[in-house]
Amino acid sequence: MTADQVRDIKRRYSASLLSQPGICGVGVEKDKAGEHFLAIHVDPDHPEVLKSVPEQIEGCPTKVIASGPFRKFSRRS
Repeated sequence: MTADQVRDIKRRYSASLLSQPGICGVGVEKDKAGEHFLAIHVDPDHPEVLKSVPEQIEGCPTKVIASGPFRKFSRRS
């Protein structure tokens, strides 16, 4: 799949994925072979979330990445 195809899938599914407890981010990344995939960032403190992440969405492979919750940092001058 192309990066644009994966971005389109991300746009369509991000809201529903992010509404699930334990999922803290969705992104588009490339593996070592140069293939694009949907990166599903999860909070490792919610191991049950692994059961809800599909192996693929619309033919696009997904990969679970244990990253923990994201926090917004304020910009300092």
